[in-house]
Amino acid sequence: MQTPETTPTENKRHLLTVALEDYFQVGAFRGMISRGQWYRFETRLEQNTDRVLALLDRYQIKATFFALGWIAERYPELIRRVADHGHEIASKGFYHRGIRHMSAEEFRDELGRSREALEQASGRKVLGYRLADGWLRPEDLWALDVLAELGFAYDSSICPLGRRFVREPWRRFAHRHSTSAGAIWEFPISCARILGWQVPIAGGNYFRQFPQSWMRRAVARWDRCQPAPLVMYF
Repeated sequence: MQTPETTPTENKRHLLTVALEDYFQVGAFRGMISRGQWYRFETRLEQNTDRVLALLDRYQIKATFFALGWIAERYPELIRRVADHGHEIASKGFYHRGIRHMSAEEFRDELGRSREALEQASGRKVLGYRLADGWLRPEDLWALDVLAELGFAYDSSICPLGRRFVREPWRRFAHRHSTSAGAIWEFPISCARILGWQVPIAGGNYFRQFPQSWMRRAVARWDRCQPAPLVMYF
C-alpha cells in the first residue's frame, strides 16, 4: 500500500484490496460451520481468484490481497500465484476470527502463525494486516500496538461506521497511529457522511446493496474532494 497522496486528483492513487477467503469461512456461518468442518466443503477459492487475477491484469491494476494463514497452508501455490502477478500479500489472521474472540496473547500468536504461513507460501515479506471478522472499535485499538510491536507496517481494520470514532474524525482517513513500539499506518475503509452518520462507500455488502448510482457519486466526490486515498475492498 502507498502512503496518502496529497497531489491533485489526476495524480492520486487509491487502494484496492481483496479478501482472499472461501465462502464457508465467513463470520455469518460461524454458528453453523466450525473450523474443524472446513475441509468437508467444496472450495471455490481458486477459480474465483483466477478470475480476479485475469480482471486485474486486463486493467493493469495492482491490489493488496488480505489472505488467511489457513489458506496459505493448504493452497500455497495459489498465494504464490497472486504474488507472482505482482500483487501484495497481507495477513487476515490464521482463522477467520474477530478481535473480540481472542485475548491479546491469542491475537499475537495468530499474527505470527499467519505471517509465517503467508511468507513461506508467497516468498514475500508480509507488512500489512486486516481483521478477518468485524472492524476495530475505539476500545480495540490495543491491537494496533501489538501489530507495531511485531513489525507490521500498516493495518486496515478500521471502518468508521455510524458515529464510531466521532470524537476522532481524523481516523476516517489514512493516518499514522503512535504506539510505544513506534508508529504504524492505518488505512480505514472509506465512508461518506450522511445526516451526521458515516456510511461505507467502497466495499463488501454495502457496495452490493446500495444503489450503484449513489455509490458512483459518493466515490467520485471522495476522489474530487479528499486528499487521502479511497480504500475499497471486495
